[in-house]
Order: sequence, then C-alpha cells, then structure tokens
Amino acid sequence: MKTVSFLLVCLAFLCTPVLAQAEGDVLADDFMGDDLEMDLSFTEEGADEPKSLDDNPTVESSPFRFSLDHALSFRLGSRNDLVNNRSGANFEYAGPVGESLYAKLDATSSLYWSADHQARSSQKSYTADGLIREAWLQSSSGSLTVKAGLQSIVWGDVEGSQATDTLNPVDNREFLFVDFEDVRIGQPTLSLTAYQDNVTWETFVTPAPTYNKNPDANSIYSLYNPLAGLPQVDGKESHPEVGLRGKVRLGVAEVALLVAQLTPNQPSLQLDPAGFLLETAKPYRLTGLNFNYPVGDTLYKIDLGYKTNQGVNDQAFGLVYRDRMDTALGVETTVDQHSLFASVTVSKLYNWDESLAVKEQQGFASLGWSKSYLHEDLACSMGMTGGLSLKDRILNGSVEYTLNDRLKLSTALFFLSVQDQTSLFYPYRDEHRAVFKVRVQL
Repeated sequence: MKTVSFLLVCLAFLCTPVLAQAEGDVLADDFMGDDLEMDLSFTEEGADEPKSLDDNPTVESSPFRFSLDHALSFRLGSRNDLVNNRSGANFEYAGPVGESLYAKLDATSSLYWSADHQARSSQKSYTADGLIREAWLQSSSGSLTVKAGLQSIVWGDVEGSQATDTLNPVDNREFLFVDFEDVRIGQPTLSLTAYQDNVTWETFVTPAPTYNKNPDANSIYSLYNPLAGLPQVDGKESHPEVGLRGKVRLGVAEVALLVAQLTPNQPSLQLDPAGFLLETAKPYRLTGLNFNYPVGDTLYKIDLGYKTNQGVNDQAFGLVYRDRMDTALGVETTVDQHSLFASVTVSKLYNWDESLAVKEQQGFASLGWSKSYLHEDLACSMGMTGGLSLKDRILNGSVEYTLNDRLKLSTALFFLSVQDQTSLFYPYRDEHRAVFKVRVQL
C-alpha cells in the first residue's frame, strides 16, 4: 500500500505543471472564494527530519537527502493570474568524508513552466536555473574549527534584519515570498572558529565576493529605473572581504563585537557625464554588536551595525557616500505553546540633505505568531510587517501539514498594500497571492 501511495504522489507531481498550465486562469478564479489559512514563509531547513528515531531511523541516520517539490501561486484581486508554476529538486549531503573531515553540500534546481513569471520574463516556454547554496569541508582539532568552500556567514540575532547579517548576497527575485534563510547566496570563503572558555572567536576571508541576484529587467518585480535604457558599464573592482567577531557569554546573556571590511552586496549605479550608467561597488567597513538575553521563556535581542561609505544617489543620479547606522530590536516568547515574536528595524543615514534621492530614516516592524498541532504534524503561523512610514503593510500566514516523513503539503496567503514608491516593496504593490506547495522526500 505504501508503494502504491508513493507512485500516486509521483504521478501527481509530474502531472501538476501540465494541468496548472492549461487551467491556471480557471483555478485562480476558483480560489478567490476559498477560505485559506495563512503563512509568513516556507521554512524548509530541518523541516523534513523524522519526529523520532522510532519513526524512520534509516532516514535520520542517512547523510543524504533528496526531495522534489512543485509550487503554484495565484495573484488574487484585480491582477488575477497564475504567477508561479514551478518544479524543484533539492539535494543535500551532510556527514563525514574522512576520519577528521566533515562535508556539506546543498544544491537546488528549479524548472519554471511557461505560466511562471520567470519564464514569461525571459520570453520562453520554460526556463531553468540552479544554485549551490553551500559546499564546504570542515576540520576540527581541539578548540579550533576550520571550514573552506562555498558557505554563508550569519552574524546577527534579530531574524530578518540586515543590521549585521549582511555578509552574504541574497536572491532578490522574489524575496517577499521566500524565507530569509533560503535566499542567502554562498560565497567561496575560508573561516575559522576558536573556542576559549566563555569566548568564541570567529574570522573569515572571502577572496572574491559575489553580488545579489536581482529580478530580470522584464520581470514583473523589477525595480523602476528611469535611466534603464542607457548603456551600462561595469566599474566594480574585486576586493577581498575579511571580518572578526568575538562572542562572550555573560551568565545567560551573550554579547558579540564584530568588525569587517565588506563589498556591497548590491552595486551602486551612477550617471556618468559621458551618458552611460557606471556600476560600482566601493568597499565599506562594518562595526557592530549582537546581544541576546533570555528571561524565562522570553528572549530579547539587539543588533547594531555602523556602516561607512554607503553609496547613495542624489536627485541627478550622481553618487555620494554617507555613513549609515542600522538598529534592530527583537523579542521572542512562548505562551501556552504559542510562539510569538516582534521586531523593529531602523536605518538612519548620516549627513543627509534634501539633494539625496533617499530618505534620511527608514525601517519596518514585524509581528508573528506560530503554533503546532496534531503532535507537531500541523504547523500554523501568521505574520504582519509594516513600514515605519505606515504606507507599506504586508499580512501573511501559512498552514503546513506533514502527512509522513516523506510528504508535506503547504498553503499560504499574502495580502500586500504598498504605497511608498521609494520602497523596495513597491514592485509588489497590491500583490495579493495564494500559494500551494507539495514536497516529496525520496
């Protein structure tokens, strides 16, 4: 019976893209009247682990993990259409490769069918891409750990904030609908971690930094650029990134101080007098602090990041450099098995004046709730994010059901109201969306 069920799931997975392609408009109309549970994002990391050793000891002990998924997303309201119709595959390995070596590989690929906006923006019947998120080797000796390869360095405590968690570039092509943990792009990096009593030292070197992946110029989510028709010249220079962080445990609290020389993840554009757009990425220094302090079932967190030489456009599309201070405050708590969190992030630009094309201060606040039911097989969550200008509001949530250790179903609903034309959220204005996803672990 299990074999028959598995074959039926595989058949449904293979048929879904074709059926959705032919009936996307009809389905979108049908879903308009449905009552849907909501979700903040899909958090895939660790989600497929067996509930206990008794459930499936073979799967848990295996260092290999391979999964297939298919996702459908429908824009609701006046912009009603099928926006996502994509199939994906993910391969992971995490385990020893020798007596003193540990390896991790996390690779993913996606096939975008013709109704998917990624394929439409490339004007193809379908398109595909792939990404190796992590691929590294690690060796430990005593209190020293050395890691080399494609990796992500996460320096920050407040979830979703880039006050100090800005070392790796991210995939911005649909960042509102993807968990932040899944949009980081790994870079070739050498990192070292040393443990000394209550102090942990971390350092890294990235010889050739990479940059954010942004929406294609023809994408429905591309940012408006009034000078997009001008020729663009690559003026970026490659500078190695280096950083050092020391984390101290003070009782139950943790305090970390960090300093790093970084390359902007998002290059700057400026209008050259010769009539072309020059793309630059001037290195900057990050000096920061991370702090977390638990009180009972509540955890308080702070991230502070002071960044020098941030490229900012003026009204004439020239480029000037200013310092910026990013502050993020977060709190997480548990009440009767209900998990709650709240955070506020504020970014202030120093030496601001009215000639600049950006605001002096901007930021956002987030609230969230989550709870598991049915022995943690059913996970529900809701979230709200709003800009400090009160012009941007995002409501979202999800329901995720794990049928067994192999099969997982998810549904999500997003409501967006974005009015600030200078906001990064502006391409998603009035983007109400229903999302459905099935994932099979093989």
